[in-house]
Amino acid sequence: MRGAVTRTSSSCVRRRSGNDRTFSPPCSRCWHNRPAPYVASPTPFAPRALRATIGGSMILGIDPGQEARRASPTATPGDAFPQIIEGVMATRNHSSSPPPEQLFHELAATLEFDRFFSNAARAAALAVDAHYAGLIRRHGQHLRYQFLGTLTADDDHRDLVPVRIADDHPAAAGPALAAGETLYIADSVQGPLAAPELAALGIHAHLLVPTRVAGRVEGALVLGWRTRPARAPGPRKRRLVEAFAAFIGHACYRSALEAALARDARHDPLTGLPNRGVLMDRLTHARRRAMRNDCLLVIALLDVDGFKGVNDELGHEAGDHLLTTVADRLAGSVRLADTVSRYGGDEFVIIMEDITQLGQVEILLERTLRATRQPILFQGRSLTVTISVGLTIYPFDDHPPNVLLQHADQAMYEAKRAGGGRYQCFAPTQTAPVHAGAQRYRDIEQALAHDLWRPSYQPIVDGNGRMAGLEARLRWRQPNGTIVREEAITNLTERDLRERLLERLLTLVRRDWVARGSPPVSLHINLQATDLYDPRLPARLSHWRAELYRDTQTPVILELSDTTLAAHAPAAQRLAAALGDQGFLLLVDHFPGGRAGLAHISAAPVYGVKCRPARDPADTRLLSALAAGIKALGLTLYADGVDNLVRQKAAERLGCRYGQGLIFAPELDARSAAHWFKTSVHSR
Repeated sequence: MRGAVTRTSSSCVRRRSGNDRTFSPPCSRCWHNRPAPYVASPTPFAPRALRATIGGSMILGIDPGQEARRASPTATPGDAFPQIIEGVMATRNHSSSPPPEQLFHELAATLEFDRFFSNAARAAALAVDAHYAGLIRRHGQHLRYQFLGTLTADDDHRDLVPVRIADDHPAAAGPALAAGETLYIADSVQGPLAAPELAALGIHAHLLVPTRVAGRVEGALVLGWRTRPARAPGPRKRRLVEAFAAFIGHACYRSALEAALARDARHDPLTGLPNRGVLMDRLTHARRRAMRNDCLLVIALLDVDGFKGVNDELGHEAGDHLLTTVADRLAGSVRLADTVSRYGGDEFVIIMEDITQLGQVEILLERTLRATRQPILFQGRSLTVTISVGLTIYPFDDHPPNVLLQHADQAMYEAKRAGGGRYQCFAPTQTAPVHAGAQRYRDIEQALAHDLWRPSYQPIVDGNGRMAGLEARLRWRQPNGTIVREEAITNLTERDLRERLLERLLTLVRRDWVARGSPPVSLHINLQATDLYDPRLPARLSHWRAELYRDTQTPVILELSDTTLAAHAPAAQRLAAALGDQGFLLLVDHFPGGRAGLAHISAAPVYGVKCRPARDPADTRLLSALAAGIKALGLTLYADGVDNLVRQKAAERLGCRYGQGLIFAPELDARSAAHWFKTSVHSR
């Protein structure tokens, strides 16, 4: 049979006719007679049917380097366009073939890919009297039919009509893609290059024409015949269909580029999650569905606690790794019907639909919190972060989508104020405080920028009235005379602002006392939950203490509220371990605050507990029992807020070793504190 592929030896398959571009892989006798478009190693790109020996020796694959070296001249539009003009002008076999100028105008004006391919493939099929035309494209590491159609029998207007195919994984496209050349397969039914999926449609011969995207072979134009042609398409017709394939390749590139742009426009490039635009669209529709189906809609806004510290300390690569890992864990912790999107920065939003009971919300949020608490490995280091979650629930919060997000954001900041690592539901009473908090935030930033913060030191005394410590805090006197205290603004401080406030405190304290030699007693520094997740903090504190104290015996006391300790015990333990024996002790403040009990305190690496003596007899009895337990653990007991004789007597009954309050001394500047220390020593 003319043009048929025949086996001539155990290691070679060659063509019978020199005019037919049939498959002819090289062997020991013909390898040097023509450039070799094949390599002898299989790749995932080659179809399964081709990952086998041909003639007992050759395994087909693709060499990308050879593809680039052997790129067909028809891959460039500058070469293809003259050929398509020449071919169409010389080859017009059917009355249904449009005039050349009409065809060019149609292709140039067609923006939609499927229509463009249908027009171009139809013209290519008509040019060679083929009955079928299709497109094979790369999908990941495999090949698949994107389209296969047959020409109608109407001579006046032959359309390309899609047909169903039993197997959409082509069995015969690998050689064309591997060789980067047009291949005519004279027998689609039998032989090493048979295509069963085409033979099942009654196709007896077919032509494979590679299509290129940005110079790389990415697929093939397939033309098929129900009856085997007397001979393969000649050079002119072959160049014509190659030109059509080149245009189809460019259309594929444009289609892929448009799809990528559309995907990027709707998805976050770092995490791959839907972006804010998609979020607003889905939230709008979700709210309508909740109204129609009479069910609850939950909007949860999440912020990664401690992200800025990781990003600043370890670099943007670590920050990106943290965000992508958190995004993956969030996506894996929700239901299939829920939406997880990146809201911006280190903030994410989860939309939970079809909620019928409030108990479902708690279960879903706890699962999300657990998923994000797991350590994240980065270059051998273990990063531990938590998330703060604010949520609002429609229809209890019956507002437009943008307002629902604002309310979830406000609730998220409430969760941060409570120490982070938890969730908080929006309440209408939060609105006014949050607006006031935003203004206060701007005021605090301006005070930092103009260096208006000043340190204050309140003495802590022992049982003999001698100074045993100084608690250092920041104070800012506003133009109207109002004094803003650091501890009063902790619950509306974001991470970056908190870090700047702590850094300002350490800098001012060092400036106050280095000029005077060193502090005469232990300094007490208050820490917040966000400080525990700052990876730079241990080194900064260690360096700061080394500059501040000439001796190595005087400890620096780091105070944490009992609420912070209860919520962030692992982070507190990591901080204590990082500081090691460098002269720092942890003290639990504001005890009992309702979260940390004796179990939390006994398990934490703390040195002592600071409590406030109570006036109510019932509270006094409870505090007495707790104080007894604290002393039984061997911890040091402090009394805070001792502003009068009643509380002083109560502190003595509790057995407090140290006291702090206005009855002993007010807040002082560094000079007055140094003088007070000398006076207390010499007067006792």
